[in-house]
Amino acid sequence: MNNPVIISLLLAGLTVLSSAQDPAAAPTPLKLDFEALTPGPLPDDFVLTEAEARFSIVAEGGNKMLEMAATPIVDGGVLLGTSIKGGATISARIKATGKRRSYPRFGVGLHGVGGFRCLVVPARKELQIVRNDEVVAQVPWVWPSGTWTTMEFSVLAAAGGGSTLEARAWTEGQARPEAPQLSHSLTTPPGTGKASLWAAPYAELPVAFDDVVVTPKT
Repeated sequence: MNNPVIISLLLAGLTVLSSAQDPAAAPTPLKLDFEALTPGPLPDDFVLTEAEARFSIVAEGGNKMLEMAATPIVDGGVLLGTSIKGGATISARIKATGKRRSYPRFGVGLHGVGGFRCLVVPARKELQIVRNDEVVAQVPWVWPSGTWTTMEFSVLAAAGGGSTLEARAWTEGQARPEAPQLSHSLTTPPGTGKASLWAAPYAELPVAFDDVVVTPKT
């Protein structure tokens, strides 16, 4: 057992094991660009929040993405990844199009169906934070139809046991805003649940999602 080669290998193995189990290590983000998925119905690990909503994987121009069908017109979402307890950030690129005076609504969410969502609401020209259909914060934001919009939403632990909600949105070709366009403070801590993507295709045109990143925050 005094063989120096064996001892070195054992020490190396202990170092790797220690690093893998280090509770202080940064959490691993969930990254979804949908390229590894086969076009067609959603895999079983995607959970629909509304039975009538029609989501699928589609291929367009050599790129794969998640798409909500134009009909039926329902306010639905998809839960993805594993349940997250505590603070987290979700970002995604979303493309939708309005038609005449009809506009879609779309966004991202954290901590399950009952958690908070960040939504672009073109009919009101607003970026909103919503929970259980109640708007808890909003700011004016003009959405350009037919372009990719990047949305970033965070629920972060705050001092004193509360939490801070932060939202950003910017269109393709623009830089990510340094400061959140929308921020809201709560006295309650971040919740628990899966990240989510949401849409309501009121314009009867599909809504596409791509490049989803979900990062738990320690």
